[in-house]
Formats: sequence, structure tokens, C-alpha cells
Amino acid sequence: MKKVLLSLLAVTLLVPTLASCGSSEEAGSVITITEPVARSIDAMSMRNMETGKFMTGSFMTIANSSDEDVTLTGGSSKSAGIIEIHEVIDGTMTPMSDGLVIPAKGSVKLRMGGYHVMLMELTEKLAPGDEVDVTLEFSNGETVDYTAPVKEI
Repeated sequence: MKKVLLSLLAVTLLVPTLASCGSSEEAGSVITITEPVARSIDAMSMRNMETGKFMTGSFMTIANSSDEDVTLTGGSSKSAGIIEIHEVIDGTMTPMSDGLVIPAKGSVKLRMGGYHVMLMELTEKLAPGDEVDVTLEFSNGETVDYTAPVKEI
């Protein structure tokens, strides 16, 4: 009888502990990505002259639900050897070495001709209908995975 009671007590204590683990992970996520897309490679696509590998952009909206600004600092992808954050200023694409600030309780739209995630040193030529998996890294230590459909833009 003591063993049964001890087992029930252990289960009673363990279940809330495990449940709180799952909910704290969800509650800890402050960054969301919506409507991701990546531009397909075409005759107008840029290529690294030294390596011959293509590069392209990925676009989306990034929202920050926290009370503090969070900076998009970089990322990784099996489809790209290098991920950089860029913006277009006066028609010139410029790397953002300090990253892109996503304001507290706000969002930033990444789009053609503005802010974007640059996928460089592509491992394959991306065609419409393909998908690209990307992990973005943020200043608060959070990483967010997304899958972008590749489209002709």
C-alpha cells in the first residue's frame, strides 16, 4: 500500500513539473515569422564572381511580442553557405553589420528593395516550387526556423 501511495505521489508531483516545462518553452518565444518567401534564381540573379555561386533574398514579416527591442543578428541554412542581413539604400544593397532591430511589441517587413535576409553561396540553384529551410538568430538568444517557398519575384 505504501508503494502505491508513493507512486501516486510521485506521479502527482511529476506531471505538473513536466507540463510547466512545455509551456515555459512556448511562453519564452517572442519572435514570430509570417509569410516567408525566397526569390528564385533567374537570368537577373547575382553570382559571386570568385566562387560562381548564386545569391538571393528571403523576405517575410518578423514580429517581436516582448517589451524590449530584439535584433536579428544572422542565421544559417543548408542551402546557403552565408546568411547576411541587408538593406537597400539609394538602390545599393548594403550589409547590416549591427543587425536589424525588431522593435518591442512591433514588427518589421522584409521586402524587395528594403530589408532582407541574403542567402549567399547557394549550394543549389533555387527554382520556383522549391523550399528553403532557414534558421534566424536573435540578440536575445532565440533562434527561429522557417521554411520559405521559392517563388519567381
